[in-house]
Amino acid sequence: MAPLLVAYAPFGLLVGAAVAASANPLAAWLATWPIYGGAAHLAVLDVLGHGSGWAAAAAVGLLVNVRLTAYSTAMAPEWRTAPVRQRALAAVMLTDATWALARGQADGQRQFYLGAGLTLFLGWPALVTLGTLTGDWVGSVPVAALLPPLTLGAVVVTQVRQRPVAFAVAAAALTAVATTQLPAGPALAVAAAAGVAAGLCGERAS
Repeated sequence: MAPLLVAYAPFGLLVGAAVAASANPLAAWLATWPIYGGAAHLAVLDVLGHGSGWAAAAAVGLLVNVRLTAYSTAMAPEWRTAPVRQRALAAVMLTDATWALARGQADGQRQFYLGAGLTLFLGWPALVTLGTLTGDWVGSVPVAALLPPLTLGAVVVTQVRQRPVAFAVAAAALTAVATTQLPAGPALAVAAAAGVAAGLCGERAS
């Protein structure tokens, strides 16, 4: 996870810049932990920035992070016998990166997951905080808008050989193309929902 944090750095700085540019930077920064997902965090800030209100922003954030239900379903067999406190901790730290990295561990998956998850749980807010202090220079880079999908894609690409993941990636990609005219927040939410639905269908089919 430590090397992966280096790859996450531009994404974290981009989220931090969005936090600094929001109407309430302190509240936006504190949301780093309860939302705990760069794509969802950006989508929520984007919706709030367009004046759509907190209810719409919360709905978009939930839709973007609904993909985590597919991850938790895949993890259930391994974690079913774990203590309740350990399962709760694992749920709090669930992200694309921790899920993908732990899936590659044949032995000691729980311990690896918790170690990797704690590293990211401490490192990600640090990156976001740094982004709030350094300003929007990352956002001025022409390819900055590609950072969220590229970061998520780099994490899950090793899992594409599995049918549910392949279904999810294909559905999300097609939806992203079809929603290019929508604002970034709603478009990301729709693509995430489509990907989760396709992934669950692929899981049942396999």
